[in-house]
Amino acid sequence: MDSIALQWSELTYVLPPKKKNFAGRVVLKDAYGQCKPGELLAILGPSGSGKSSLLNALAGRTPCAPGAKLEGSVLLEVKGQAFDATTIDLPSVSAYVEQDDALFALSTVEETLMMVARLRLSHLTSFERASRVSEVIDILGLSPARHTLIGSDKPGQRGISGGERKRVHLALELLHKPRLIFVDEPTSGLDSFQAQNVMVTLKDLAKAGHTVVCSVHQPRSSIYQLIDMIILLAEGRTAYCGKGGDICAAHFHKIGHPVPKDFNPADHFLDMISIDFRSQDSEHRTRTIVENIVDKRSLPNWSPLQPAPIGTLLPSELKAPVNSTPFSVSFGLLIRRTWRELTRDTQTLAMKYCANAFFTMLFAWIYWQMDMTQRSLQNRTGICFFMAMNQAFGSSIGVSQVIPRQLKVVSRERAAKLYEAFPFYLATFICQLPLELLPQLICGTAIYTMTGLRPGLDHMFTYIGVLMLENFAGIGLGMVLSASFNSVEQAPQVAPMVVVLFLMFSGFFLNQDSIPKLLEPLKHISFIRYAFQALVVNELRGNDGFECNNRIVQKCMQGDDWLKQMSFEDVSIQRNCIILFIEIMVFNLLALRILNLKRPQFLKLCSPSSMWRHGSLGA
Repeated sequence: MDSIALQWSELTYVLPPKKKNFAGRVVLKDAYGQCKPGELLAILGPSGSGKSSLLNALAGRTPCAPGAKLEGSVLLEVKGQAFDATTIDLPSVSAYVEQDDALFALSTVEETLMMVARLRLSHLTSFERASRVSEVIDILGLSPARHTLIGSDKPGQRGISGGERKRVHLALELLHKPRLIFVDEPTSGLDSFQAQNVMVTLKDLAKAGHTVVCSVHQPRSSIYQLIDMIILLAEGRTAYCGKGGDICAAHFHKIGHPVPKDFNPADHFLDMISIDFRSQDSEHRTRTIVENIVDKRSLPNWSPLQPAPIGTLLPSELKAPVNSTPFSVSFGLLIRRTWRELTRDTQTLAMKYCANAFFTMLFAWIYWQMDMTQRSLQNRTGICFFMAMNQAFGSSIGVSQVIPRQLKVVSRERAAKLYEAFPFYLATFICQLPLELLPQLICGTAIYTMTGLRPGLDHMFTYIGVLMLENFAGIGLGMVLSASFNSVEQAPQVAPMVVVLFLMFSGFFLNQDSIPKLLEPLKHISFIRYAFQALVVNELRGNDGFECNNRIVQKCMQGDDWLKQMSFEDVSIQRNCIILFIEIMVFNLLALRILNLKRPQFLKLCSPSSMWRHGSLGA
């Protein structure tokens, strides 16, 4: 397969102003450059200079932002013909390795690669996919870690090293044999030895015929020697574009900024194009130096590519694979991975089930074999409320952390068009059911028996059915919250507040007739209210066997009297169950809708406009 060359010019990226009457922030301005097969090109610059933004623009991964504009020209050359990048499905012909190497912690290296291989290479046979995975593992030197868990920073989840994680992330992108590779700051977070190994890997890929573009933050001298081409960015502008090594050093010597003896050239270049904001004098002095370097930059000495006429057939190297992963395949793979990640987290599961067992024994102890006295009316109402509350908190808060844990990986895979939101959501929801429902079913049945709730299989099955419906509704609410959160840290902070809001209007703390009219709509969406009502009505309606001896109130009350006092006399168990079912559907549809809205979206590259050429926005 022929290699792909890359050339870009007049790339300008502007973010909208934060306040009215202010100019937008120019992240990139008239950036230009090129990279050929067999070359390792590094984008260097101080923090905030636009390194990642340039890389994103070249890879077609610039995040959407209201009012943001991305203009310029990016061309891909194959077999002597150039094609506009906007006419090509870039994710299918290129690799994009993000700075944050998010991976599933409880899968091995081989399992991680095989998962993506099955999704991305569904048109190949099982043997061909396995061979490709083994080939990539060998190329990136991951054989010793092949059967090791990826791991994370959580206690008890140690896995592969940071350098190996970077290489695994790179391996995922090499499975479909891309000729064009974009890597965002591959050395960040690594020690000098691991950083060197990762850059040597990129250099080897370049030697093998790949076109490799990466952004690098402050490379050590040995890493600098590996780089073939350098682009220096200063406040979004190209300060230098050309060969690295002695040629770049000679250019800086020529313009009056020679590299000091025994000094890392990369450090010197970055010092020269950085602005010192510590004082007005230092800012003015360093800005003058930067402007001088930008003014004396070498202009491109290559011939600009001319895009092929509209309608020209794309060569095979730039065509997206015809085969797409069927829903049944992607769903099956996602459900297996989700189940593996959930069940291998034994520490979390053990804590969850121990908590369930603790509260089961606590409730059984406190409400053990309730008698049929007047006092028992309050006790039976109390255990029904605690069961409804326990179901809501356990399912909603536990599930709310599931999607944020996977979000970074899933966003990356969705950006690569490996699958849509629906199979991921369905797999996540189904995997939660046995882990949430089975323990609650066991605990609920045990509590019903040990506390001496109303005898009769029909009442017991109604009780269990209501709890299961509430659990489904709680899982649905948890999925809504989970889809809304971007980080795991948000879940334990926000989810309890939402559940407490539903709890306030359950009918236990506040009589239904006492709720202010302004807040009445909230009681109609409280799934805890419908479950609690159904449990109490199932326990007390028509139950007239309560003794009146030694009563604690003047009136001898039976089940129906107690329901009337709570304003539950008109409650229908069947109606409440139907409402719970509707809420389950609404919660899940809402969660799926949120996930679809959060799909990765990128700015479309537009043709350069005259406003950039005339420099009306300034630097």
